[in-house]
Amino acid sequence: MSSFSLLPQTSDQFFEYRFVHRINPLAYDNFLQFQEKLRTRAKNYQGYISEDLPVLVEKGETLVFETILRFDTPENCIHWIDSKERRELLYREENNGYQFQGEANFESYTRWIKQSVNNSSPVWKINLLVLLVLYPTVMLFNLLLKKPSLIDFPTWMLFGNFCSVAITGWFAVPWISRIYQNWLESKGTKKEQLLALTSIFLALFILLQIFRHIPLSF
Repeated sequence: MSSFSLLPQTSDQFFEYRFVHRINPLAYDNFLQFQEKLRTRAKNYQGYISEDLPVLVEKGETLVFETILRFDTPENCIHWIDSKERRELLYREENNGYQFQGEANFESYTRWIKQSVNNSSPVWKINLLVLLVLYPTVMLFNLLLKKPSLIDFPTWMLFGNFCSVAITGWFAVPWISRIYQNWLESKGTKKEQLLALTSIFLALFILLQIFRHIPLSF
């Protein structure tokens, strides 16, 4: 674990992870204290940029809050999320009834791919490549792994998203962006651009047909 000095970040230089928190209204003050404790610990991890204060998104018998965590790269974000220090803090809170789930923002992958190309790329192209790697990753996770009965659904969802971030962030996104870099940067002839686009849609169609015929566990 290492500390560092924060430098100004542009809107394209961070990776976001979104958390949804469900708490009992009577535990509101404890929740805010716990979030501040998490935020303070996260600041000591490499690549930390910021974490939003909890925003109330739903009232009722259970209060639903949203927070967004920002790191410079998916790898550094995962390092904090899966750290022993954070897991120990969460374990104590979960025993008191605290529930949460997390997911990587789709736009975070878009930003991260944009950093690997040399010029401005259309957002729709970047989003399409993100879909191409995220879709099979999530589907294969549900195909190969079944939720153990001892694990609650929010925790299982967090684990699933963690796996998705790890796979896409470390392997799939760099790999696919290199393959389609000329297409992302609108290089080559119109025919080459069309062939690249066609190959993406064809790959998505083939994946769809494959997963339609395989029973999945959700």
